[in-house]
Amino acid sequence: MFGKRQSDGSYRRFHVYSMRQVIEEGFILDVLKNCMTYETSYRIAKDTPDNPEIPTSKGVKTIRRFQELHPHNLQQKTAIMIEQFPDITTNKIGGKAKAMVVTASCLHAVRYYYEFKRYIEAKGYGDHLDILIAFSGVVYDGGIEYRETGMNKTKDGSSISENQLKNEFRTGDFNVLIVAEKYQTGFDEPLLHTMFVEKNSPVLKPSKLYPN
Repeated sequence: MFGKRQSDGSYRRFHVYSMRQVIEEGFILDVLKNCMTYETSYRIAKDTPDNPEIPTSKGVKTIRRFQELHPHNLQQKTAIMIEQFPDITTNKIGGKAKAMVVTASCLHAVRYYYEFKRYIEAKGYGDHLDILIAFSGVVYDGGIEYRETGMNKTKDGSSISENQLKNEFRTGDFNVLIVAEKYQTGFDEPLLHTMFVEKNSPVLKPSKLYPN
């Protein structure tokens, strides 16, 4: 729609305000400066027994277990992310820091949502850890229909609309936001400290593991 019109009728943009320029000018943070891959995390976990200066946390122990299991096991990835939360995130921003999980697809987001819920309940973390999910449209999994508004609930059981989601995430009731194709850039949340990026998963097959 904008720019210099070309001979074929298309438009060439007048200017590009690149992500690098935005970072250099201080408008957004460079998240890659504090990014750690799973491989690096595992190396740290593996070296811990031989290095007393590295603390052995639940998250580190969970990373060790992950090596022995299938690399794309949702349960183990969920355990790693959740156990990193009390070890790292909750100690930041005056104890109010929050985390975001960026998934490869809306189906991944739905699967992770229920896996997080199950793990939190199994570990008894419900008093201080709860999650929200953000994705567009409808997800069908195992013949069941999932929508963002139907999955997100307040503490009293009321549905959270798409317009209410950001405000609810800012409250003390929720700590983790699982997203797919939403809020990955330009999400203005001062308490957002930790981001888990799980973008290379294979296509998931339909499942009947998740409740309606």
